[in-house]
This record gives sequence, C-alpha cells and structure tokens, in this order.
Amino acid sequence: MNHPRRPLLFLAAVALALLLAASHATAQVNWPAFLAREDLVWTKIPRTWEESAFIGNGNLGATIFAQSGALAWEINRADVYHDGSRYPMGRLALRAAGTVTGGDMRLDLWNAEARGTLHTDRGEIRWRSFTATTPSAIVIELDGADGEKDVDVTWIPALARPPRTVYRRQEFAPDELHPPAEVHATAGGLTSVQRFLGGGAFTVVVKHAAPADGKKLIYVSVGRGDTADAALADAQAAADQAAALGLEKVTEAHRAWWHAYYPASFLSIPDARLEAFYWIQIYKLGSAMRPDGPILDLMGPWFRATPWPRIWWNLNAQLTYSPLFTANRLPLAESLFDALDRHRQQLIDNVPPPLRAEAAAIGRTSDQSLVSPVDLAEAKGDSGREMGNLPWVMFLYWEYYRCQMNDAILRDRVLPLLSRTVGNYLAYVEKGSDGRYHLPPTFSPELATVADCNYDLALLRWGLQTLIASCEHLHLDDPHLPRWREVLANLTPFPTDASGLMVGRDRPLRESHRHYSHLLAIYPLHLLTPDQPDDLKLIGTSLHNWDSRPEKFRGFSYTGAASMYAMLGDGDTALDRLHLLLDRVIKPNTLYTEAGPVIETPLSAATSLQEMLLQSWGGKLRVFPAIPAAWRDVSFATLRGEGAFLVSAVRHDGQTAWVRIESLAGEPCRVVVRDWKNAVIRAASPDAKTAGSATGGNGEFDVTLPRNAWIVLAPSADVPLPGLEPVATPAAAQNPYPMHYK
Repeated sequence: MNHPRRPLLFLAAVALALLLAASHATAQVNWPAFLAREDLVWTKIPRTWEESAFIGNGNLGATIFAQSGALAWEINRADVYHDGSRYPMGRLALRAAGTVTGGDMRLDLWNAEARGTLHTDRGEIRWRSFTATTPSAIVIELDGADGEKDVDVTWIPALARPPRTVYRRQEFAPDELHPPAEVHATAGGLTSVQRFLGGGAFTVVVKHAAPADGKKLIYVSVGRGDTADAALADAQAAADQAAALGLEKVTEAHRAWWHAYYPASFLSIPDARLEAFYWIQIYKLGSAMRPDGPILDLMGPWFRATPWPRIWWNLNAQLTYSPLFTANRLPLAESLFDALDRHRQQLIDNVPPPLRAEAAAIGRTSDQSLVSPVDLAEAKGDSGREMGNLPWVMFLYWEYYRCQMNDAILRDRVLPLLSRTVGNYLAYVEKGSDGRYHLPPTFSPELATVADCNYDLALLRWGLQTLIASCEHLHLDDPHLPRWREVLANLTPFPTDASGLMVGRDRPLRESHRHYSHLLAIYPLHLLTPDQPDDLKLIGTSLHNWDSRPEKFRGFSYTGAASMYAMLGDGDTALDRLHLLLDRVIKPNTLYTEAGPVIETPLSAATSLQEMLLQSWGGKLRVFPAIPAAWRDVSFATLRGEGAFLVSAVRHDGQTAWVRIESLAGEPCRVVVRDWKNAVIRAASPDAKTAGSATGGNGEFDVTLPRNAWIVLAPSADVPLPGLEPVATPAAAQNPYPMHYK
C-alpha cells in the first residue's frame, strides 16, 4: 500500500527539527567533544616559548615550558608598561626532588586549562593550571607521588631591562638600570617587588592555599601601581580573593566564562590542521582579550625577548582585532574601542597644536596611553609621515558598528573620531593644476614615502564616503559635509600603471614588499571590487604583481593574499596561501615571531578562513564564496555579517544545502549563494512567516526580515536538509598541534 503522506510528514519533521535547531544554531554541537579534537597535545615536555602551552585571562598569563631543566611558568601582565615599554617579570619553576625523565601535556581548549604529567627518577608529578578572570590569578595545582610528594615551586625574577635595548645589544642608559626585584618570604608564600627608576612598580604574589587531598594549590597574581605599596596591594588583593573563594568556586567561574564564550559561533571544515589552528586562535583571543582589558599589543600576556615591546599601529593592531567581527565576539573588541574613546583627547594631542580643532592621529607605535605624535610638516623620517594608522583603525570601528547597527555607537563614538581622523588628511590635501586634490608625500608602511600614496588615498576616500553616508543615515547636517563632498568629488584617482596599483604617484611596485599597504583599496576597504569588470581586471593585475614577488614575504603577507584571493572567489589559491603560512612560519604552538612575538599574523589567518566561508562587504552576504574544490562538506553557525546578521549554513557533498539568516536590526539583506538558481523558505520564525520574504534568482536573493526574525533558505522544497554538526575528517588526518614538535 502506498502512503503518499509519509514523505510529506517526514519533510515536515525535518523542517521542524531544523527550525528548532536553527533557533539555537550552535546548540547541536557537542562542544567538549568537538574542542577536544582541537586541543594541543604534547608527548614530551616543550623546551621553548614557541612550543609552550599558554594560558591567560585577557591581561594576566603565562607560557609553560621547561627552562634550565625545570618545568616553568613564565609570568606576565599585559598592561604593565614602564617608559612606554613592556618588561619581563620572571618565572615560577617547579622544584622536583628528582631529575626529570619525561612527561606529557595537554592544553584543554574547552576548559581553558593546561595539564600534564612530569616523570622523574624519584616519582611522578601531576599538575594543572589556568588563569582565572575573577579574581585575576594564575592557578597551579600540584600532585606529587612517591618521592615527589613534597614538590613545590620557586620564583625566579627577571632582570628589569628594556627589551628593545637588550635585543639590540646596546649599552644601557643610566635610567634603564633598574634595581633587582626584592623577593620576600611570607607566611603563605612570597612577594617579589620590582621598582622602576623614575617611579612605578609591579609586584608578583605567590600564595600557597590550604592543601586538599594531598595536593598543593598555588595562586599567582601580579599587581601594578605608581608605588611599590600600591602594586603590592593590587596583587595581594587578587591572591587573597582567590584563596578565600577556594579552588572549586574559582574553577567554576572560570569554566562558566569559557563555556559561554565558545558557542558564540561555530565552524568546521574538512581540513584537520586548519580547523584546529582556527579554534586555537579563538582560544588565543579569549585568553588575550577582555572587554575591560588593555589593548592587545604584539605579545599580550605571553612575554618573550623582543624588539617589539609596544603596540604597533600600521597593520598589527588592525589585523589582531580583525577576526572578532565575523566570529561574533564583539565584546572583546571593546578593549580597543573603549581605549580610543577614553584617550580621544590624546589622539587629538598627537597632532600639531594648529590642527587640534579638527584633527586626530596616532603614529607608528605607542603604549596603552596612545601617546604617539604625528606631524607631517616636521617629520624627520618615514615613521613621522605615517598618516594612515588611525584611519585604518577607524575602519575597524566602523565594522564594529556595522555588525551591530546600533546608531548610538555611530553617532556618539565613531563619527566624532572619524571626522577628526579625516580632518588630519584634509589639513594637508592640496588642489593641483588638474583640478584634483592631491596628498603630499606620506609613507606607505614598510616601503616608501611618496606623493599620492595609494595607502592614504584609499583611507581618505573610504573615510569621506563613510562620513557622508553616515550623516545621511543619521539625518545629520554636519557643517563639514560640503567640504567632504567637494574633496571626495575631486580627489585624484588611485595611481596605476600596467602592473596595477602603484605605491603612489610615479612610484610603481618593483620589488618584493611584505606589506600590502598599497593594495588597501582592494582589501580590506573594498573600494575596488570584483563586482565591477574594470575593478576586477585592476585587482587581478595588482594582486599578481604583488603576490608574484614573495621573496620578502612574512606571515601576514600570506594571510593578506589569502583574503584577497577569497574576495575573488578563488578558494583553492586562498587555501594554498594559508597552507604556506602554516608550513613555513607559524610556530609549533601557533604563536608567531619576527625577531619577537607578533601576535597579529595567526589571528589574521583566522580572518582569512572566515572570509572563505562568509563575506559581507558591499551590502551583500556572500555564503561559501571561496570554498576549495576539495572541501565537499563545510558547516558554520552564527557567523556575524555587516548589517547585523547572524548567518548559519551547511554545505554537503559539494553543494550548499541550506542557509539560515537572522536579522538583529531589520536591515535590508541581499544573500549571494552562487551554486543556487532558486531559493525557497524551509523554516522561519513566526514574525518572518508574516513579514519576511525571499525573492530573486541566479544565486542572488533579496531577503526581507523584521528585527530579530530569522529564515531558513534551501534550493528546493523537497530535499531533506542535513543537520548542523562538525564535519568528518579522514581518520589519517589528525590535529597535529603542536606542529614540528621535537
């Protein structure tokens, strides 16, 4: 007997199940099991910073590896600067009775906890460690067996010398010869007080808590202050609070934060190494940022000898924060944007006094105070002519707004500073005999000082367009509008030649150049797009000219190239560039150095991967825009796009199976799914059923949704829809981290 209703009932059940799952897009993921496959696993004790386990809470942290024959926690706090520089603090070394003969370690991403076993010729030591957020303390639990029951730790303070001077092996100035740290034993542990010449101090407190079950429990905190007493009080308060709460409550609060953090978004790809790399970067962001924490500089909580002990603003800060938006982890970005708001007057003071009524800027480097003057008229070197740093940061601030569509952020925070940022350019533009506005010589980062520098022209053009569009959106009659419109209408075109975008006027790109500063109009600003035939040709020519000269490329060169190929829809080449990055320059534990730590490169690789799965520039949500041919199955959930959309999608057997769009702001939405001719609504929230729609064809669809409504689209009405879950990887393909581990 035929049962014609059974297929319909089955499809209805599938649609209902998908609808319920889509309402909680990452709820189907077994997070502990999924992240366990991304953990870093060591079969022997790491011996270098590049191999270490790393833990942190957005400010305080440690790298864990063997030093001088003992497992050690290298301790640092990211907001401790002196005279504009980070400083080493010291290490807490495990004091074993016997000689170490081996061991293993694991970095448990789900619980943000490192743990391991250390074997000695006298016994065994089991340990675990994490960095709690509240209170801000590193927790170390030790459990010794046999002849190691009395295992303990010892504090070894670092010599306080400026890292840049140390790296360059220069002679120390008298004011750089800070006194040694003063270490004092206490009833419950020890204190280590480091005073700086000229004022300021930091203090490390190591506190032993009451043992439980024969285990030793240690809390480590770091305080800072204008005086040693203030620094000690800061550190002591955190350690005392941790001890008062007890391990169970501290652990519970720590895990609650992380277990809420991860499900903000999800992605899974059939490349075990790259998938693990991505999730380690998400862990790294959560370990190195907090909304109320310091700006993430080049090393965050994980100090290492370095010539780069500050914040760099000509690419590093921008790439560091770039993965947060699509990853739907916007609160962490407040560590940057809140700092811009709090230090707005300093950004104004960074320009010459005659310009301070209308302008703001930041130079190449700064500490957390953002003091970094820019004076084009008095510049004595290339760094003094770097005009584009704050404008590029403002592009991120604009993205932060666009991913939320909260007009208060635009009106009260972004626009006032963006107006001043563009105002710094307008103080220098000059109208030439051709009737066009031109820029005087400015510095294209890491290459050349040149007039009509494409780096700055792109940022000026983007800034003017954004200011005008924002005023129109907010219905503001800003007195600067006539000037903005006039300059934009008459701004000189980007200098080009037969090889594409030039560095600037009369200056072609004729050498290997690791920075893609001259290509900013392509990426990330999207002023030139592949949607326009003329732009597409120029993009291709420019990208080939740059990418075909890789001799001086560094890690971020590969991530920039990957993102630009993803923009062109070339997933295979984008993937190749990411594999080159992992093969050639990423350290075994996914950290990265160029002489010293530069954290932005692996984080920007996470951005490049996101852009292979979802792009949202130009008013369109592009779903699976650059998937490599070998990736037959891909899934992601609640990635965030411009216009305040949360997007989830599944690609199965080489085809896009379904796409879920949730509108947080009720903005217009155009969805691009290139392998679809048509789209039908398979499930929707109640308000979307009455007020939502999807129209169009040939891969582009206009979706109308009220605020907080969602809709699930598929290419047909009768094909069963696969669930959202981690994709399978071949049994032989396993997470290799830490890579190249010896």
